[in-house]
Amino acid sequence: MRSTLSRAAMVALALASFGAAAAAQELPVPSPMSQQPKHYILSLGVSGGMAVPTGNGSTNVSSGVGGRGFLLLQLPGGLPALRFDLGYQRFNLKNALLGAVGADPLGATGTNQVLSGVGGLTINLLHGPVRPYLTAGIGGFQVKTNIDSSSVGGPTTKSQFNFGVDGGAGLALNFGRVGMFTEGRVQNVYTKNGGFIKSAKSIQSVLVSAGLTVGLF
Repeated sequence: MRSTLSRAAMVALALASFGAAAAAQELPVPSPMSQQPKHYILSLGVSGGMAVPTGNGSTNVSSGVGGRGFLLLQLPGGLPALRFDLGYQRFNLKNALLGAVGADPLGATGTNQVLSGVGGLTINLLHGPVRPYLTAGIGGFQVKTNIDSSSVGGPTTKSQFNFGVDGGAGLALNFGRVGMFTEGRVQNVYTKNGGFIKSAKSIQSVLVSAGLTVGLF
């Protein structure tokens, strides 16, 4: 009798162990990519890349470089995040524009620099470690043109302040506190008299950049 009970107990224990192992195999194992990242209220970002003039600007300035730093403030309740950018762009003037202002293209150099401060919104299209997003803002742009040529009496500088808008889309990838992103933005600066392009009422460019973000708290 005892031998029969012992064999029955061993069979029951084996069946229970087999069932537990099978159930464990069926349970989903959370993937690191499926886990929701921690949301930081305030993040700091920096980026750099290429600035490509479009429209009338493409015939007067060459493609240049640009960089920006920004603060991202996440609002509660799933609202869009507030984004505050400081940006800088630099373009070289083409010979056609240098000649139009009276400078000798063979012996002249010129640059166009844009310093900007933009405030706007960022909307995440998906929530998770991989986040496509849209962003748009409005701000002020200090446009400064420098021409150095003996034919126009030496260095000359023209600067003016204008308002403008920019917006675009990007893709962010988060690794805990640190993240990386790439984005493209279209920028349109509304000028009073065309700035360094007399026939244009705005200066347009496309910015393509990549950068890093760090969650502060």
